[in-house]
Amino acid sequence: MTAAQPHEATVSAERAARARGRIERWGLLALLGLPALGLCELAAHVYFSGRTPDFDAWREVKAPLEAMKRPGDLVIVAPAWADPAARRALGDELMPLRDAARPDETRYAAAVEISVLGERAAELEGFREEARQEHGRFVLRRLVNPSPARVVHDFVDHVAPPSADVRLSEPPAACRWNPRARIAAGGLGGHPTFPAERFECPGGVFFNVGVTVIADEEFRPRRCIWSHPPRTGEIVTRFRDVPLGAVIRGHAGMYWIIERELAGAPVTLSVRVNGEAVGEATHVDGDGWAPFEFPLGVHAGAARAEVEFAVRTTDYAHRHYCFEADTR
Repeated sequence: MTAAQPHEATVSAERAARARGRIERWGLLALLGLPALGLCELAAHVYFSGRTPDFDAWREVKAPLEAMKRPGDLVIVAPAWADPAARRALGDELMPLRDAARPDETRYAAAVEISVLGERAAELEGFREEARQEHGRFVLRRLVNPSPARVVHDFVDHVAPPSADVRLSEPPAACRWNPRARIAAGGLGGHPTFPAERFECPGGVFFNVGVTVIADEEFRPRRCIWSHPPRTGEIVTRFRDVPLGAVIRGHAGMYWIIERELAGAPVTLSVRVNGEAVGEATHVDGDGWAPFEFPLGVHAGAARAEVEFAVRTTDYAHRHYCFEADTR
């Protein structure tokens, strides 16, 4: 052995020791990294599962919804604030305006709930679950109403001649039916849209009767009959040849920005059947989308009747009043 050989052996041993040290350090890092990687995966899962689906993601649920939904079923989204995204993706055929802007859920025999983020529709409490499917971040449930109401006549569907006419009581004046009126929309913070088909009364554009959609105090859409009270007297909408049930039931409210201001005069809705008063409902700012129900007594079950809805107030300023009603 030469003199250099002991030195070379020493260097080789030192290199081997350093290599073992690096391996041990990498092994330790790998060992520590596995739990960290697992935590990152868990955090990513929680993050992505908790994200609201984007607009395009809602299209994924269209085919399974079409398969689950039956004719007449209500489609409802939980949470409610996701409803516009669902309607944009699913279209009017699955979520028509009359359903999206429904007065409540009592008339529906069944509903399909589209749930994200683990939310549930509180308004379907009491409905019985019949079917359930999971599709990615979406959960579909078909729910059956144990006691759906049988609507005999929906007044909102008949605001047009010859079924209806409108008049002012003081001073007496007829309101002209215009099937091609200029559509008027108030924009953000303004009045609801006044439709092309409406009764136009003297006094200005606000004094009309027609079917529109208001945003209620919770900013939910409500399809209803616009009926701004006049300065004096009543604005009266009369329906002819109405088949009656046992009650006249409905809701009334103000456009959201008016409802929240809590600054206007009360508005009273009077309902008369064949000239006889059957009930009154007075709306005060802050009441929200408030229900009313009037038993029809001796008029119950009549095959044909004349029904009037008369709206009045002591101060007509900013009384953006709208109601819906049916007989059941």
